[in-house]
Amino acid sequence: MAVTHGGWKAAPQAQPSLGLSSLLSPVTPDEFKRSYWEREPLVVHRENPDHYAASLSFRDVDHILSTSSVRSSELKVVVNGQEIPLVEMAASGPGGPSNGLEVLYDLYRRGSTVVFKFLHERWEPLGRLCRTLSGEFSAGFQANAYLTPAGAQGLTSHYDTHDVFVLQVWGSKHWRLYESPDELPLANQPYRRPKDGPGAPVREFDLRPGDLMYMPRGTVHDATSNDEASLHITLGVLPVLWSTVLKDALDRAIEGDPRYRAALPPGFALDPELRAGAAATLAELLASVAGSVDPADLVERAASRALVGRRPVLDGHLLDLEGLRTLGPDTRVRRRAELLWSLRPEDTGLQLEFHGKVVRLPARIEPELRYVLDARAPFTARDVTGRLDVEGRLVLVRRLVQEGLLTLA
Repeated sequence: MAVTHGGWKAAPQAQPSLGLSSLLSPVTPDEFKRSYWEREPLVVHRENPDHYAASLSFRDVDHILSTSSVRSSELKVVVNGQEIPLVEMAASGPGGPSNGLEVLYDLYRRGSTVVFKFLHERWEPLGRLCRTLSGEFSAGFQANAYLTPAGAQGLTSHYDTHDVFVLQVWGSKHWRLYESPDELPLANQPYRRPKDGPGAPVREFDLRPGDLMYMPRGTVHDATSNDEASLHITLGVLPVLWSTVLKDALDRAIEGDPRYRAALPPGFALDPELRAGAAATLAELLASVAGSVDPADLVERAASRALVGRRPVLDGHLLDLEGLRTLGPDTRVRRRAELLWSLRPEDTGLQLEFHGKVVRLPARIEPELRYVLDARAPFTARDVTGRLDVEGRLVLVRRLVQEGLLTLA
């Protein structure tokens, strides 16, 4: 059987409670991508305050906050419009920073916003939402939460260098959007706030529980809570940019051709004739870059880049590793949920990519590997079809359990 390459594949899974369609509804994903993505803000008002209840609630945040480590740099407080890690503010004393949460609550009572950075890494419902959206967008997703007391403003006017979705969970917030000085800024192009402020708002509105806003990166904004505390989730989108693909193309050209690694002519900086010759050489080199790289290969590398940072679902893996000793031909296993994988041929065999890593396997076991990757229900090593005998299939199944692609059923 020849190795077929169809790019990245997603394992079948149950429909998530919240994905792109339900996040945007009544706007369709196609309409969003066509009319709003990287173009203009979108605001969706709903009369459904529990729309995000499965992902995060005010009670959840109260629990998370009361059990948080004050030593974590991911718990921050906004003071004078700037985010400051709580660990830097915790009062020192006989007990060290043990009263750090009281410092936080005191600042919150006096009007400071509490920021929960990378909450998707510590709160599984948000982690699941980010993984779902990551697969739908072919982009990284991260979740922060912002808790603002009544009648307070968090950050001063600014823009983000990544696109964001704002999900209002509790209370309401008054938002102001301003004229944006930079279109689609890069990460190294932070907002430079004018001395006289961002100017008059071009749009103002309230977000209430269940509402949503999308802002392309570069959208200048600020917000103030109304007459009660406000809690919202910010989903940051981290896509692969064309600039990244172009830099990758140039890097690959440089690695593959010594002409790109040669020095400019000695003395060119002070010799007009040498500078003119150098400019002509550079024009030739730039023209030859396009012919030295494979666009399809660059897009495949971009696909890997888009998915490599997706946090793997590895619950129960320690139990799997312990169970390897007793895993036999009739032990039931299954492919892990939410798995994204890619199978490619290479000179020495097969390259199986998943969970941000590459596992190399011999080409002769492709039929068995296809069975495992396509399986929709639990199976045993004895069930696997192909050329290998039962012992060989068991070796493969054990290897894939060890690597985290399979788990004990």
